[in-house]
Amino acid sequence: MKVEMLSTGDEVLHGDIVDTNAVWLATTFYEAGYAMTFRTTSGDSLATLVETLQQRSQVADILIVNGGLGPTSDDYTAQAAAQAAGVGLVRNEEWLVQLNAFFARRGSEMAAINLKQADIPEGAEMLPNGNGTACGFRLCLNECQIFFTPGPPAEFQSMVMQQVLPRLRKEFPTPQQLLCLRLTTFGRGESFIAAQLAQIMLPDGVNLGYRAASPIVEVKLSGSEAQRASMLACWQKVKTLLNDYLLFEGKDNFAKSVAELLIAQHYRLQLCEGFSAGLLYWTLADVQAPLSDAQITTHYLGGVEKNGAVKTYHAAKKTSQPHQIFLMISPIIESDCLEFSLVTPQNTYQFRVTVPEHLLATRQKLQEIVVLQALYLLHRWLTDQPVNIIYQGFEVNT
Repeated sequence: MKVEMLSTGDEVLHGDIVDTNAVWLATTFYEAGYAMTFRTTSGDSLATLVETLQQRSQVADILIVNGGLGPTSDDYTAQAAAQAAGVGLVRNEEWLVQLNAFFARRGSEMAAINLKQADIPEGAEMLPNGNGTACGFRLCLNECQIFFTPGPPAEFQSMVMQQVLPRLRKEFPTPQQLLCLRLTTFGRGESFIAAQLAQIMLPDGVNLGYRAASPIVEVKLSGSEAQRASMLACWQKVKTLLNDYLLFEGKDNFAKSVAELLIAQHYRLQLCEGFSAGLLYWTLADVQAPLSDAQITTHYLGGVEKNGAVKTYHAAKKTSQPHQIFLMISPIIESDCLEFSLVTPQNTYQFRVTVPEHLLATRQKLQEIVVLQALYLLHRWLTDQPVNIIYQGFEVNT
């Protein structure tokens, strides 16, 4: 089965906005068993839309068209659909009633330009929109079922879940559910990660894929639900080979995983940040990590032994707060160095690293890397694994 998506709009085509609808649909359809096979984007050109609809309908079994159903002069989707099918537009009286009611509930009069939002191609099935003024519609062209949907994300998602997927499940029952196992790594690039897994024998029909988004790499094992047992056996090998670089499995959040470990083990965390300038605190606070204190400093305090925040930590540990952990990221030292310090009830870990020039030139990216490295140190300690610097761009000073 070939499932495709056509996004419309100059703002999408020219990069003025990110096409979050496409990302959401790809994920939602994959989980429902309708994996996307092709995706394209068209600007606000009537001729281009007509041509694209005619072309893709000759290839796809299912085509989801998104956007261009608004009331303005650059919204051509309904007109393009009618021309591609060789039919005219007709006013859908059922939706016209809903349109009038929509504005009446808000105590306003409907503008004349909104009338076009009740116009759909002759013979098309109207799809109601519970969140806006643009109805969708379904049209069959060249034996392809085409679903036309509104652009605003809330309206789009609601229509897909309430109108599109129920019709697909009825007319295109999936023979088997799909399974995707995924994990996220840190510290090494895509080619290195792929090389570690090169010798793994994959079950028939199972694919191993990678998505690099520096400084992380996502690894995915994709197949059918019927192959779960063999995929899980293969996945265990993947995790073993990548254990030193593994942040988390699934779609979770690494900081959230760290927060859950702190809570489960009854620890509270004290932070002292230099170069990261509060990003570590924000990252952990956003996932409700148990934080006891946080400081930002612009001056290097001479190592963990001389750090006033560390002295405060030790005093607290000896008195009323024994379940404390201290984590520090220093400011830049001597123009190209950083220090990471992790003080736990059992041990103190301190690392000084030299940062390459190309990273120093990209402050925001380096801050993200530094925060991930600090969280990695903490996560390794909380999971009883060796605590070390893993990011390949850092040279550890001995």
